[in-house]
Amino acid sequence: MKPTYDEIVQWMKDYFADYNASAQNAETVHAMDKYLAPDFTFIPYTYVFGGPDNPFRGREGFYTMLTGHPEDYEEFIVHDIFVDEKRMVAVAFLQATIYDTATKTVKVQKDYLPLYELKLDEDGELKIDTIRFFWEASPPEVDAAGYTVDPSRWDK
Repeated sequence: MKPTYDEIVQWMKDYFADYNASAQNAETVHAMDKYLAPDFTFIPYTYVFGGPDNPFRGREGFYTMLTGHPEDYEEFIVHDIFVDEKRMVAVAFLQATIYDTATKTVKVQKDYLPLYELKLDEDGELKIDTIRFFWEASPPEVDAAGYTVDPSRWDK
């Protein structure tokens, strides 16, 4: 039986709480197994991760990416979660704060807008099948990608 809108929203809130607590530490990252399908796919729509032509396939590869930068970590604040329970899709509007692990100082703060494709596993448990990951492009990223933005040219 498919989960309801309210059940998906609560499950997503639990996912983000567990992500903040466990996902970026190699010793605790497998706490995320209850949320991610074994054949999970992460599709980044950011040049930093190689773009959508360079997906991470399988949750172990994703875990390696999450735990592969011990010098910093990110925490999410959930601004909103949008759910289509019929299509089993959720989109989260997140504020991500990246901290320096040693000093606990903020390195950068940006917004993310990931799209989560959900499914039920063989036991009827909700799992994330695919994340299509989008993030706010900040000036260094824009410059690195070869784009420049001149706000003075925008129509007022």
